[in-house]
Amino acid sequence: MGEQSLGSGAPGNTPAVLDMPLVLRTSTAFWLASAVTGILPVILEVAGFDYGQSTPKWSVPYLVVTAVPWAALQVWAALELLRGAGWARTVLTVLAALSVLGAPLDLSGLILAGLALTIAGAVLMWRPAANLFLRQG
Repeated sequence: MGEQSLGSGAPGNTPAVLDMPLVLRTSTAFWLASAVTGILPVILEVAGFDYGQSTPKWSVPYLVVTAVPWAALQVWAALELLRGAGWARTVLTVLAALSVLGAPLDLSGLILAGLALTIAGAVLMWRPAANLFLRQG
């Protein structure tokens, strides 16, 4: 069991998932769910579904061009966090701050859920157990 690792390097170079604190695994799950809820409104907007958020038609291409790379960065950083990369926590913290600052004033339920997942993921990844784990990795 001690030889397991998630990285592509030699055994023991990255922390094993079994040794990872629950708060970090939960944080990663929240970040991945947040990425899905972040891209879902764009998909619904492009498909023409009303999900409770009014978006001008001229802004839809902008949403697509920004939301896809944003979600990809979020998923990549969350997976790197799972591997024990401390820098990923900083990237995700910046994404969380920008998400909160850039949120529309008239929040739909879907956007509110995405923000809640983002904030929960950000808080959990800075808990003491996560700090200790990321320092060791």
